[in-house]
Amino acid sequence: MILSAFENNKYVEGLFCDIRKAFDTVNHEILLAKLEYYGITGTPKKLIQSYLKVRYQKVLVTNNLNTETSSAWELIQHGVPQASLLGPLLFLIYINDLASVIRRYASPILFADNTSVIISNSEMNLRIYSIVLSTISQHGVKKIVWPLI
Repeated sequence: MILSAFENNKYVEGLFCDIRKAFDTVNHEILLAKLEYYGITGTPKKLIQSYLKVRYQKVLVTNNLNTETSSAWELIQHGVPQASLLGPLLFLIYINDLASVIRRYASPILFADNTSVIISNSEMNLRIYSIVLSTISQHGVKKIVWPLI
């Protein structure tokens, strides 16, 4: 796509997003609604719901003198587990519609916590870039690298 755009004298821009932190922002209710939209209902949906809803975490810090300090256990309100097999899949389901929205303006490439968006136009169009950036940020993406290619 990039080479083709260059050969046709078009502008090409790439948005390279590191969305690792976005795993922590996944809204459980929205994710469960999207699962139902994709046909995951009944027992499978209930299993995923219990996987998401009944999770606690605490922070444990050990200093250089081997003294430990920890927080209290807290219920996790948002997010999907990152160091699991199911977490990245659930995250991709959560952001799956991102590609369909952006596809009107650009070519998205989604892979787990990395998303790239290639924008190709015959002229610089800041409106398109603004729409793409706004859409990406609505899905929890905070860190975007946007070099001109």
